[in-house]
Amino acid sequence: MKITLGTVQFGINYGISNTHGVPSDEALQTIFSVAAEAGINQLDTALAYGNAEERLGLFASDRFQIITKFPAVASQNELENTLEQSLIRLKTTSVYGYLAHNADILIENPQLWETLQKAKAEGKIEKIGFSLYHPEQLEKLLALNIVPDLVQLPYSILDRKFENKLAELKLLGTEIHVRSVFLQGLYFMNPKQLPEKLKPLTAALTELQTICTENKVGVGDVALNYVISNPNIDKVVMGVETAAQLKQNIQMVSNWEANSGLFSKIEAIEINDKSLLNPVNW
Repeated sequence: MKITLGTVQFGINYGISNTHGVPSDEALQTIFSVAAEAGINQLDTALAYGNAEERLGLFASDRFQIITKFPAVASQNELENTLEQSLIRLKTTSVYGYLAHNADILIENPQLWETLQKAKAEGKIEKIGFSLYHPEQLEKLLALNIVPDLVQLPYSILDRKFENKLAELKLLGTEIHVRSVFLQGLYFMNPKQLPEKLKPLTAALTELQTICTENKVGVGDVALNYVISNPNIDKVVMGVETAAQLKQNIQMVSNWEANSGLFSKIEAIEINDKSLLNPVNW
């Protein structure tokens, strides 16, 4: 199963289309059970996700590999302490992945990479890396000889700015996780009811939804399977607010029938202001 369960919704209200809020303890345990039964074996979290790390420590038990992320820190000592605190909250002695929440943290403080390598050598982290927002960040880090074991980056049917970096990363042996496959729910929204700032995306969103309707497939099915079908992508990080949503996402993958012609039509959709495909700019 190429899905990694994102956990930001478990600690804070998140997402442009989130109507459920943070799940209760009981709902969270149900989500974890559904994930484990489906063969999902990874959780993606971060210090910035409210109390998500604590909740994973309480309810995820040892059924999942954990990837967490650290914010900007002032020194190597602070990074060491931040990692230790995350391990305490997660109730574990090691994590599968530990990433800079924004690659700029390592660009501005490359000496932090030594701290991550040390923690990896001590067995506290299996894979070290960073979360990317722009391709230029990757270029800068590789120039500093900071080669990640694991990266997370945004990638979806309309936002393919990292397309030509995927093969390069695989050649370096990097595990690639992608996020924002639904652009926080943007792809499901009514094009006529977009917030003022997103109105320039109306035509592209309308075209996307029309193509899906004509081919009798759901927008979610197309968005998810487009990314999952990419051989260079190892995992798709997906957040959910309910177990029902997770079951629906799993079903989308299980029932999908390949349709390269459909993908080609979507790849031809033109977007004038691509900066609007980055939620940071919303």
